[in-house]
Amino acid sequence: MNVSSFLRSVVLLGLILPFSANAQDEQAILERYTFGVGQNSDGTGSALRDKYFGGGDAHASLAYFDTTLRRNPADDTGALVLHVARRVPAGTISFALLCFGVEVRGFDNEGTQVYSKDLPGFTFGDSQSGRFTRALRQIPLSVARLEVTFFGNYE
Repeated sequence: MNVSSFLRSVVLLGLILPFSANAQDEQAILERYTFGVGQNSDGTGSALRDKYFGGGDAHASLAYFDTTLRRNPADDTGALVLHVARRVPAGTISFALLCFGVEVRGFDNEGTQVYSKDLPGFTFGDSQSGRFTRALRQIPLSVARLEVTFFGNYE
């Protein structure tokens, strides 16, 4: 290899490595849900059900409701319930479900982020059943769209 070829290789490697490093820093998205939840409307409710969470054998349910029916209007906020579960029958082989974290973002009608919450992840081991449930309260009623992202994979 001559000096010119060597220098070209070093330059190309210098261009490729930063892109590879950035790709590794990004977490794999296991599943992402986006749904409208209304804005300042009494009794708004939304629910999603996914029978094949992350393309695997777990299922997910997400439910949002506002709490405007309370007696104290200052307490009026929304709540979001996240539930992921799987049941693995005896003798069944199933990959581990690894969720590294959950990101919840709320946006108003103009697309401005007005709510943000990051949750720790969970793991359902190889061929193991499992359950993850979290309830998030105090979500501002100005939220018109919720995005929930689960990071992880099946291994």
